[in-house]
Amino acid sequence: MRGARCRLPFSRCPAAISIGSVSKSVWGGLRMGWIRVLPSLLERVEKARPTTDLGTPVVEQLATAVLLNEHQTQRPDTLQHLRSQRGSLRQALTEHLPDVRALQPAGGVTLWATFPEPVSSRPAAIAPDHGVTIAAGPRFGVGGAFERNIRLPHTLPSGQPVRAIRRLAQAEQALARGATGRHTPAPVA
Repeated sequence: MRGARCRLPFSRCPAAISIGSVSKSVWGGLRMGWIRVLPSLLERVEKARPTTDLGTPVVEQLATAVLLNEHQTQRPDTLQHLRSQRGSLRQALTEHLPDVRALQPAGGVTLWATFPEPVSSRPAAIAPDHGVTIAAGPRFGVGGAFERNIRLPHTLPSGQPVRAIRRLAQAEQALARGATGRHTPAPVA
């Protein structure tokens, strides 16, 4: 059935296609993806790939193959750690930036936090003056899209996301007092 989702483990859904990236689960600097699919479909993917791929580094492919074959991707503690970090990050937002909302995502390694007004570039610009760097929403869109949002990773070591939110709150307070900081352009008179 086209478009249907199989809720069983991959081994019990032979027509399923499973894709992923080792950069999320194993090694952030290893920008390699993988696909698990029936051999007949894999042959079609292999034939189509050269028309769209400029080449993949061989050493990185070999490293990925070793990691996958040695089950280095099975890290049961990782999911629990990410959930805990996500919870801590959301709690810190509630405590230190109560007007900023972050919905509970279904998955992933970042939260999209939403300001009540389209101002995310301002705190992102002054945040480095307070010891934290964040990605404002317009970085992920065009024409000013996502100006109400910031992207907050929850993959950092324990405690760092909470400290980052405290520092972001300090940047917000500085903005409210009229600070322009080293990283914020001075107002045009």
